[in-house]
Amino acid sequence: MHFFSKGIKKIPYLLEFISNSSAIKSSCIGWGRKKSFSKAQVHAEKKGLNALCLEDGFIRSLGLGKDGYAPLSLVVDETGIYFDALQTSDLEQLILQPEKKELNLRATHAIQAILNHKITKYNQKFQTLDSEKFNQKTKHILLVDQTFGDQSIKYAGATKETFKAMLAQACLDHPEATIWVKTHPDVLAGKAQSHFQPQDLASVNIQILTKAYNPIELLGYMSEVYVVSSQLGFEALLCAKKVHCFGMPWYAGWGLTNDTFAPVEIIQGRRGVNRSLAHLFACAYLKYARYVSPVTHKRCELEEIIALVIPNVEVQATLPLKLTAYGFSAWKRKFIRDFLAFPKVELNFKNYFKPNQNDHILAWGKKAKLLKDKGYKNVITVEDGFIRSIGLGASLIRPCSLVFDDVGIYYDATQPSKIENLLKTRELTSTQYERAQKLRDLLVELNISKYNVGVAKKLIKPSEDQKTLWVIGQVEDDMSVQLGGVEIKTNLALLKEVRANNPEAYIVYKPHPDVHAGLRVGKIEEQVVLQFANQIELDASILECFEICDEVHTITSLSGFEALLRGLKVYCYGLPFYAGWGLTQDKFRCERRNKKLDIDTLVYVTLVEYAVYNIKNTTSMNIPLVSPEDVILYIQSQMSFPAETSKETWKDIFLKFKKIQNR
Repeated sequence: MHFFSKGIKKIPYLLEFISNSSAIKSSCIGWGRKKSFSKAQVHAEKKGLNALCLEDGFIRSLGLGKDGYAPLSLVVDETGIYFDALQTSDLEQLILQPEKKELNLRATHAIQAILNHKITKYNQKFQTLDSEKFNQKTKHILLVDQTFGDQSIKYAGATKETFKAMLAQACLDHPEATIWVKTHPDVLAGKAQSHFQPQDLASVNIQILTKAYNPIELLGYMSEVYVVSSQLGFEALLCAKKVHCFGMPWYAGWGLTNDTFAPVEIIQGRRGVNRSLAHLFACAYLKYARYVSPVTHKRCELEEIIALVIPNVEVQATLPLKLTAYGFSAWKRKFIRDFLAFPKVELNFKNYFKPNQNDHILAWGKKAKLLKDKGYKNVITVEDGFIRSIGLGASLIRPCSLVFDDVGIYYDATQPSKIENLLKTRELTSTQYERAQKLRDLLVELNISKYNVGVAKKLIKPSEDQKTLWVIGQVEDDMSVQLGGVEIKTNLALLKEVRANNPEAYIVYKPHPDVHAGLRVGKIEEQVVLQFANQIELDASILECFEICDEVHTITSLSGFEALLRGLKVYCYGLPFYAGWGLTQDKFRCERRNKKLDIDTLVYVTLVEYAVYNIKNTTSMNIPLVSPEDVILYIQSQMSFPAETSKETWKDIFLKFKKIQNR
C-alpha cells in the first residue's frame, strides 16, 4: 500500500476500514479530490497499480473532523468517489443494480432509527431550536449553504455563483415564504467561509440560521429544501421533504429530487432510472460506507454504529456545556472525564473551594446530598451503575457503568429520582421489549452481576423439605440503607424480621464482604446470626446462591433486582428503586409509585435509559458511551480470559459472545 496523505495514516484502525478492497496491497491511496488523490492516481498509472479514493462516511462521528474527532465511517471507492458526478463511482454502480427487498427493509428500519434519534453526519450537542420562530401560518423554505471551495461543489457541476442563483430562484418560487439560509457547521465553528455576503441576504423574507441546530429537527419545520450538493439534501429526502438540486449530488438523477436547475448533462447516459429512497439509502449507508466499531476495533455494520451513537446523542443533549465536578478523588477524575468526553463539554474539577450557586455541578453520592441540603439547585448526583466491574469500587476498580441523576438518586426513597420518574411514565415499544428480554437473557446466561465477585462454587440446596430463604446483608451506614430503609435499617433487625415471619424456613445469611472483613458497619457475630439463621455463606457469588434459593429477602440491596431478573420471589423491607411496582413483596409502600410494571420495563429503564456505560478502549475513536450489552460482553471476556492475554484475543472473544446477544 502506498499512502499519499499523512492525515490518512493517522486514522485509527485504517486497515480495518480498507480491508476487503481488491488488490489492497498494490493500491495507491488518496483522499477525495485533493492533491493526495491526484498524486495517488498518477503514481498508480505509472506503476500499473490501483488507486483508492477515501472519504468520510455519512454518519461520521460525534464531533467535527476538523476538531480532531476520528471517523466511525469511511467510504473506499475504487472507481471514483460519490460526490464526483463527472464520472461514475462505486456508489453509482451500486444504485444502478436491481433493488433487493430484504436490503430495503433493513434500510427502512435504519432510516426510522436515524429519524427517531435525529442522527446525522456530525452528532455533537446542538443548540435548542426555538419552535416559535417557525410560525405555521408561514411557509418555511430551507436553503443550504456549503463551505467555500468544498470539492463536492465543483464535482457536482456547480460554481460559487450557483448559490446566488439558487437563492434567487427560491425567493422567486416562494415570494410569501420565509427563506432560511443554513450555514455549514465548519463555518459556524469559524473554520471555513460561506458563499454569501451580508448584502446577499438583506431581503426581509430571508433569515440566517446562525446557530448549530440538529438538521433532522430543523427539517421537521421546513416545507421544501434547496441544495447544491450538500448531504443535507439526502437527509431532507429521509424526512419526506421536496428537494430542489442545483448541482448533481449522488442522490440526484434517480427520480427523487427536482433536478430542473441541476446540470443533468454531466450524468448523461449514466443515471436516468428511478430508484426508491430505501434503495439509495441501502446502497450508500449499508453497502458503500464502511464502519469500524469503537468497541472491538473491527469492521461492523451500520446498525451497530447507530446503537453506539444513540446513547451519546441522548446523554450529551441533557448536559450543559460547562460542568463543575466537585469533590472527586484523583482516581475518580479520570474515568469521569472518559464518561463525559463529548464535543464542547467543559469539565472543571473543584475540590477545596465550594462551587458557585449558579454552576451546573456534578457530585458523588453524599457530597451531592450535602450540596442540595445547603441550597444548591443545579446538582447532578453521580453514582455507580448496576453492571459495574469485576471487583469492588472500594478496591479502586474502575467502573464500566455510572448513573447521572439530575432529579434525586435511585437509592433515595425520601424524594423522587430520575429513574422513578422514568418508571412512572415509560411505555415500551415492541422493539424495546425485545431488547429488554434479550438483555435479561444475556445477563442470566453469562452470569453477570454488578461486581462479579465471589467464588463460582456449586452449592447444594440445604434442605429439600424446607423453603430456602437467602437474607442479604448490607453496609448499614450506606446511603441506600439510610435513605431507602424505613424502620428496618440493620442486618440484625432484618434477620429477626425474616425469622419471625418464616419460623419453619431454612434461612441462609450472606453478609456483605466489606462488613464481614470488618471494614464497614453492620457486622453480626456468628453466634448471634445462628440464633436466627441456619447457615452463613461467605464465599459463593450471589448468582450461585440464587441457583438454590426459593426467596430473597433484603432491605434495599441490588441483589434483589438481580434476583428479579432470574425469576425469583423478592421480599423488600425497605424501598429500593425496584420496589413498589408490583414486582416485589413489600413491607412498606411508597405513595409516589402507583403504577404496576412488568419486569422488562424495569430492566429497560434501569439498564438502558437510566445508567450509562463506558469502556476505556473506545476513547481512541472519541466515543464516550457504549451500550449495556457491550459492557456485559466486555466483562465476560475479561472473566474468561485473564488480563495477560493479548488485546486481539479478547476482541475476538468479545465478537464470539456478541453472537449470543443477536440470537
